[in-house]
Amino acid sequence: MPFHRPAPRRSADSERGLLEVAGRDPDRPLRESLLAFRDLVSADMDWVDSRKSQFRRRASIVRVSALLLTAASTVVLGIQEIPARASIALPMVALVTVLGGLETFFNWRSRWVLMTETRYRFNRLRDELDYYIVSTPSAELSRGRLEEFFARHQVVWEETSRQWVEFRKLDRPPQAPEVRG
Repeated sequence: MPFHRPAPRRSADSERGLLEVAGRDPDRPLRESLLAFRDLVSADMDWVDSRKSQFRRRASIVRVSALLLTAASTVVLGIQEIPARASIALPMVALVTVLGGLETFFNWRSRWVLMTETRYRFNRLRDELDYYIVSTPSAELSRGRLEEFFARHQVVWEETSRQWVEFRKLDRPPQAPEVRG
């Protein structure tokens, strides 16, 4: 069987950015620019949803596995008729420890919650953008409002990224205090 490389992954619209989503025409009507920006926000929501699902699934698997192994090891230790029950229960308890370490290192639950919050914030932004587009006649649309929506969009990404980095910093061992003499 010959070796096949996987097809290159097509980047999501969220990862391509507004220029690629909206097109490169600088003279496009403002309404079309607002709609293109709305498409970007929707793509960002899809990206966040995919990460949220991934983190939720991993956090749940780890949590349920640890719970089942903890219960099973307790049952095994409690049944006198099982020969070498400590030899069976000890690896189960060790696996629970490993699972706890994985959750601590990858922090899937916190990242799941972060993606849930980010999804909510993008949804709210898109709802307000939709209302503005639907309720404002084309002649009254404002480039300033588009800039406001874009600025809020950037704040959501900035705060999400900042929290993400903070989660990663928690993985580092504490630094030894600097000795000054």
